[in-house]
Amino acid sequence: MADQETKTSVEQHIQNNIKGETWEVVHYLAMALKADNEGKTEVAYTLRSIAMDEAAHGARFKYLAGEIGDLKDEIEKMLAGEEKAYEGKHEGMKEAEASGQKEVASFFDTAAHDEGRHAAMLRNLLERYC
Repeated sequence: MADQETKTSVEQHIQNNIKGETWEVVHYLAMALKADNEGKTEVAYTLRSIAMDEAAHGARFKYLAGEIGDLKDEIEKMLAGEEKAYEGKHEGMKEAEASGQKEVASFFDTAAHDEGRHAAMLRNLLERYC
């Protein structure tokens, strides 16, 4: 029984860390954007560096948890997600435009194009390597 409790406890700690590291990445990057907008270049650079460390931590926990399977399957899953994100961001853009939020709509459009670019990159990987 103790082994099962320890295993569950370790697995829960890993999952908590994946979630925590993910949140930290986004928060540090948002802080870096604010620092950039305030002309604090060194602060922004440092915050981005910390964010990348946090991303590496989360990735390692995810890997150690055995959550990354067959690479081709993982790429196909991510491709489907990027395509869905492309569509979803365009829907968000339309909603933002309809409500008069031009800056938000513009960013949804930019992010949608990024998602489309990501999808194309993943398709290319599948065609070339998988």
